[in-house]
Amino acid sequence: MQLNPYLFFNGNCKAAFEFYEQCLGGKIAMIMTNHDAPPEGQMPEMPGETIMHVRLEVGNWVLLGLNE
Repeated sequence: MQLNPYLFFNGNCKAAFEFYEQCLGGKIAMIMTNHDAPPEGQMPEMPGETIMHVRLEVGNWVLLGLNE
């Protein structure tokens, strides 16, 4: 079994994942902002650059996150 932790941040998700990428030697495989989401998936109350999903891959391990 493999666990993929999903972390929630209060506005600093991108900076945190860039730090994790550097420290863990992984690669950010995907970042989706509110602006990148399809219109039906966008949240009008959030700024366009709010991180809705980020995926960091470190070997076979995956770390996921978003801004609340």
